[in-house]
Amino acid sequence: MRCAAALRLIRGALAAAALLGAPSAWAQAAAPPPGAATAGAGSAGAATAGAGSARALRPEAAPRAPGPARPAPPGPERPAAAPERGAAPPKIAWDPRWPRFRTSEYVATGLLAATAFGTLAIPPSEGRWTAVNGFDGSAREALRIRSDRQRETARDASDLLLTVMTNHLAVDALLVAWWGHGRGSVAWEIAMIDIEALTLNAALNGVVAGLTSRERPYRAVCTGPEEEQDRDCRGSKRYRSFFSGHSSTAFTAAGLTCSHHAHLPLYGGGAPDALACVAALGTAAAVATLRVVSDQHFATDALTGAAVGTLTGLAVPWLLHYRGGAAAGADAGARRGDAVSIRFVPAPLGGYLVGRF
Repeated sequence: MRCAAALRLIRGALAAAALLGAPSAWAQAAAPPPGAATAGAGSAGAATAGAGSARALRPEAAPRAPGPARPAPPGPERPAAAPERGAAPPKIAWDPRWPRFRTSEYVATGLLAATAFGTLAIPPSEGRWTAVNGFDGSAREALRIRSDRQRETARDASDLLLTVMTNHLAVDALLVAWWGHGRGSVAWEIAMIDIEALTLNAALNGVVAGLTSRERPYRAVCTGPEEEQDRDCRGSKRYRSFFSGHSSTAFTAAGLTCSHHAHLPLYGGGAPDALACVAALGTAAAVATLRVVSDQHFATDALTGAAVGTLTGLAVPWLLHYRGGAAAGADAGARRGDAVSIRFVPAPLGGYLVGRF
């Protein structure tokens, strides 16, 4: 009896020990190998504990100080940005609001050219205008060069400067607009406007000079037989003092230069185009002054020629073509706030040249 009770007690102890050791064995058997995917709540808890252990073994990384973001390296989806460059110079273009040279203008230009040549046939009148007013007399005494040779040099210099100014118009049309900007149609419009204004000035000057027949200031040296006189004393040239053709032509060219550069960025817009206008006006003033100091004209001849030429050079392009269009670089200037603009404003007794620099 006692042996049987002892055996039953031993079997119960072994069964209890087996029951207490089973969970550890099952856990060891159910633990997944490293890297194996697990499922279930128990496995998730084990994985979480393992992650916590791994974080405990690996020290936390120190937080990085804030700084400028680094651009992503260039790749096939995002090419590297090109270096910034200055804005491209504006291209010239004929504004659709500007009328192009009309058939009527071609006809009028031809008639004006014929008139200018026809005025050369107006016979001079020796006694029509010989009086000299006090202003012209005083200005002649103050400005006239005394040396004959120096007066001839001043006269030749006025011829040279006038040639430069008229050739500059051709350079702007042919070399700058046509060859430089590749705008043949714009070059044609500029050239035809130039010819139109110059022929109008020539016709006006020829008619007025032929009809008034004012004797030139150097008349005192025109003595003796005509064949022995200076070339300026011979023919009808001696009686074509009013108004100065050199002055009017020079200021017509200057007005045309200012008109074109104010509406077309021939030199890129801004200061270069404004400088072209200022230089043209200065050269025209030099031409007019040289006509007085060389004793070719009275002061009123040169001043009247300057007024007529300026009005012609500014009014013809503006009235017939540029009126109503945008000035050169108007849009870009409005964005920058530093636009350079030159425009002509008509007035009852002439006009005003208004500019912003």
